[in-house]
Amino acid sequence: MLFNQIGTKIVLQLRLLPHLLPPKSRIRLSKNQWKPSIPECKDSIIITTTLVANITKVQEDRRKAAAELGITLQPFIIAVGASNDDISDFFVSVDDTLYKISSALKAIDFCFKFFQVFDIEYPVESVHIWLLFQKLLYNYHTNCDKLSPNVTETISDFMAHEANEI
Repeated sequence: MLFNQIGTKIVLQLRLLPHLLPPKSRIRLSKNQWKPSIPECKDSIIITTTLVANITKVQEDRRKAAAELGITLQPFIIAVGASNDDISDFFVSVDDTLYKISSALKAIDFCFKFFQVFDIEYPVESVHIWLLFQKLLYNYHTNCDKLSPNVTETISDFMAHEANEI
């Protein structure tokens, strides 16, 4: 039961993170610009559903939303549970392939490593969140990293807090 509580807590934290660090950048799509919303940002990281049977629909909805915007569908996490307080299963969706993952943290880790190993760009809706994970959780830096001011400030605040804790 404790395992479910930890997974549920992480899912809720992942779903709340875009409220703390909302997407700021505008993405140029052919002739128009698009600014991802907080719900779009959340869904590009993790989507919750109540039944495993709904996963195919979740994948189709994400694929359709990406196609309408003219963006590439990137890997994302699907959390399954009877309610937001009772998450029991985790999956990572990569194109049409679904990987069952044992925990929320391992799902984040799987997605991150998948992005790195296959040199896939982070989802445009949540690139700032994935860059935050990259810098803070993995301490991984590349020459291609484009940090927004709010991510840079968050990293600086976190590092300052860490320094004060020691």
